[in-house]
Amino acid sequence: MKKIYKFLLMTIVVSSTMFYSCETFELENTVNPNGLSPDQADADLLLNTIQLNYWRSVETFNDINAQLSRIDYFFGRDYFADVGSAALNTPWNNLYSGMIPDIQNIEALNSADNDLSFHIGISKIMQAHVMMLLVDNLGDIVFSQANNPTEFPNPSLDDDQEVYNTALAILVEAKTLLDGASSGSANDLFYGGDADKWIKLANTLKMRADLTVGNYAAVIAATDVIESAADDFEFKFGTNVLQPDNRHPDYAQDYTDSGANIYPNSWLIELMTGDYDEWYALWGAWEIGADIVNQTEADPLPLTDPRRRYYFYRQSWVTPGNDALLYHSAAGTGVWPEFFGADSENGETLQCSLQEVPTHYQFTPDEFIWCSNKLGYWGRVHGNDEGIPPDNFTRTAVGVYPSGGSFDNQFDIPYYPGGSGVGNLPSGAVGLGSGAGGFGIEPIMLASYVDFMKAEANLALGDAGAAATFLESGMTKSITKVMGFSANDGSANSNLFPTSDEVTDYITSIVDEFNATDISTPVDGFGFPTTKDKFDILGEQYFITLFGGAADSFNFIRRTGYPRTLSRNIEPNPGAFPRTFQYPGNEVSANPNIDQRTDLSTKVFWDQGVTNPAN
Repeated sequence: MKKIYKFLLMTIVVSSTMFYSCETFELENTVNPNGLSPDQADADLLLNTIQLNYWRSVETFNDINAQLSRIDYFFGRDYFADVGSAALNTPWNNLYSGMIPDIQNIEALNSADNDLSFHIGISKIMQAHVMMLLVDNLGDIVFSQANNPTEFPNPSLDDDQEVYNTALAILVEAKTLLDGASSGSANDLFYGGDADKWIKLANTLKMRADLTVGNYAAVIAATDVIESAADDFEFKFGTNVLQPDNRHPDYAQDYTDSGANIYPNSWLIELMTGDYDEWYALWGAWEIGADIVNQTEADPLPLTDPRRRYYFYRQSWVTPGNDALLYHSAAGTGVWPEFFGADSENGETLQCSLQEVPTHYQFTPDEFIWCSNKLGYWGRVHGNDEGIPPDNFTRTAVGVYPSGGSFDNQFDIPYYPGGSGVGNLPSGAVGLGSGAGGFGIEPIMLASYVDFMKAEANLALGDAGAAATFLESGMTKSITKVMGFSANDGSANSNLFPTSDEVTDYITSIVDEFNATDISTPVDGFGFPTTKDKFDILGEQYFITLFGGAADSFNFIRRTGYPRTLSRNIEPNPGAFPRTFQYPGNEVSANPNIDQRTDLSTKVFWDQGVTNPAN
């Protein structure tokens, strides 16, 4: 599971660039901002609480939707059992018990002498976003009777489409407030008080809603949206370990004295590292020179995603039961490439290395990744629910993007000096404080995401040329942003940074593949595409770009049925893939007007029932 435990932030959590040095607080004179009387309320404290509740809510959607979409690893062989009633407790409680009451308190403080238009405006944008995310994942939710315990102690569910429309109306209201806002607030943890950027976010969320419901023309025509990295909407973390711990939560889990605790998803790793055939084709194809000894990567290597060293940090150079490549030397014989077939299976650290390929994986792409990945990448396939072995210092950890971990300095093809051991191997085990120290981000809505949404809308309307343009733009923006994170890790080996030519060649290869294939292609007997079509390629690249902020990946799967290349669950009969989740158990147990679902087949109003063969 991606999140094994949650870490707690103080009421005010800011990154290392957000601390206010000019003010001190007398703690004995402060009060809980969630339980204030009107004469005690502080709008800035309320705004801070709203923003933190919003971030925690989006984090929940990012995590669980990424797991279902194979961007992160999903633990569980049975969807209904493992996508349980606790999955969405956090965003549900944060919206109804936190954000909405706090917004109402700020509104009560608003006056001609105390203009809080900015506070209210940005808070309503965050409220509208959480409302739409809850609808996307649950369908009908409470709203019209919510937060009115006197008249409606047990609020009933509202129609999901009506709630969506209400959220869109709230966005319009928020933009009006921001247009008239006298000033921003230094307590704005996202945009530093810039109302224009918040308006762009509101327009982008409207565009997102249009894409979700199939209003593709409106998506293409959308203006004043997030289009540059300067407007990226993200939550920033710091490097403090204690009082408060404001590091990225994934870093806090993976960079410990006892090793890493998160498994990456094997499908995403394989997609970003390239096919086996591309690496096997290197046999005897290298020109070996002194650059090997000087610790630079050998050329030529297969075209792989330039972001992989930023997303994933390898602690091992080979995984039991899988393959690695290395350069070998011996006295008087020079240097030559050699396959290292990892026939040293290890049931203690990787139990599946002793097992046969599951029957339903045989003769499919999953056959090669079901247990492990090549080149020392150590993750887990979708649905693997085996126990946790002692592999904390060998499994692949989160990297410098977006989690503030380490850039992967390990060679893809290490150098083996004959008779003296293996050289140039793993760049080191994870440890407390290593890499960027947790100085990362929670991506929420990035400029690259917007390009992919426009690419999808154009492709849905049959304009493949425009779709290709936005595909290229989205990839370019994503790679540029990700590569910028290398500056946060002082130990990153610049010799291993992708060159501009490598980035250009990779993007060109994907766009050329996109242009050369059809909009739709058939599938084989296992449900895999015989040849990737345009939607497969678009979906794969969108999911790579969404890494760390994948709340919308689940929508993409249900909306399009793509990408069809997703790995299958390790359980051959995992039950129906979710269309929606169970209602939050906390609410169901307290509210007799909400009946818990007995399956996950209920469709949201915009869901046309398109299925993905991977599910």
